[in-house]
Amino acid sequence: MTSDIGGTAMPGPLDGIRVLDFTIAQQGPYATLLLADMGAEVIKVEPRERGEVGRLLGIDRRTGFSAYFLAINRGKKGVALDLKSDKGRDVALRLARDCDIVAHNFRPGVMEKLGLGYEAFRAVNPRVIYAGASAFGTKGPLGRKPGNDILAQAMSGLMSVTGEGNAPLPAGCAIADHTAALTFALGIVSALLARERTGVGQEIECSLLGSMLAAQSWEMTYFSMIGENPQPAGRGHTSLAWQWWTYRTADGWLAVGGVDPARWPGFCRAVGREDLMTDERFDNAGKRIREREVLNAVVEEHLMTRKTTDWLPVLEAEDIFCAPVLEYQQVLSHEQVRANGYTAEIDHPRAGRTTVVPMPIAFSQSPVDSTRPEPQHGEHTEDVLQEFGFRDEEVEELRQARVV
Repeated sequence: MTSDIGGTAMPGPLDGIRVLDFTIAQQGPYATLLLADMGAEVIKVEPRERGEVGRLLGIDRRTGFSAYFLAINRGKKGVALDLKSDKGRDVALRLARDCDIVAHNFRPGVMEKLGLGYEAFRAVNPRVIYAGASAFGTKGPLGRKPGNDILAQAMSGLMSVTGEGNAPLPAGCAIADHTAALTFALGIVSALLARERTGVGQEIECSLLGSMLAAQSWEMTYFSMIGENPQPAGRGHTSLAWQWWTYRTADGWLAVGGVDPARWPGFCRAVGREDLMTDERFDNAGKRIREREVLNAVVEEHLMTRKTTDWLPVLEAEDIFCAPVLEYQQVLSHEQVRANGYTAEIDHPRAGRTTVVPMPIAFSQSPVDSTRPEPQHGEHTEDVLQEFGFRDEEVEELRQARVV
């Protein structure tokens, strides 16, 4: 997802923006990864002794390499710094003088305890955007509670509507972390735009819990109106009932969506069950919702007679939204994914040829660069300090004091 207008390389949309990045795990680092992909200079600050916790996650057993850390920290510069020391705190504040954004996702109160809250950074840089992400929001009885993806899925109600009803189920990926990261990045970029108009920086805050409620916004509104808790969605949706469903075929699974009343006759024709159009059990939308289990069993029995690839063109001919259920290997090799640049191959200096997932937005005038590797622990410490005006003797003094 790059742009080369008239043969001249264009800068990324956030070229010239500097981010001082204290984020950890996934929610924060993925947000700052998006900023890095868009051209921002992201300086990832990690503990001096052990590095960020993400380096220990998603380890490839063959190589000992962290795919997790690469996937959400590529394109950043790495600085190792002891923030618990007075000198380390002073270094952080000095770096922030020339940064546009300070980002963190520690539990509320941690940055203040380190002497690195918003007021400390605003004192040295009134234009700074101070962006904090938390698990449950900074107010209320859980304001200081730590948390992560699965807790947000649990408390947001998502797990209660996922699965067949035998037990609450989390999503198969860190959906809360990534949803909150997108929210976080949107807030940061919006604050930058506001600063361009007003000249004033500000503090922004978002959370895993709030982002997951936002992800279910219309479902939450709908069920607050009808006054009932939704049942587990099974293979469909909590309120769209049978219109969204996943059916077994002869060789796999097929997802169908958007079978509204206007498309119902075409759906019946496509699946070879025109008799369903006049079946009294299913002859209006209300009945189809009430009898969805029976209806879906009837449809699935017929779909199981042919392969997924046989059904797709038949359904599409009737304007029925449908897609195969793919496994990761199939996704990564799919022509549609490759054609749109939704994956990229990079030559990683330590892991070799590796697939990464770029930011999924294409700009016609501004390139997005997802090909740079993640930093090794403290890899750019000296270069960054010198770039920010630290003299050689200052850097050596900090090294001798075990601050960097």
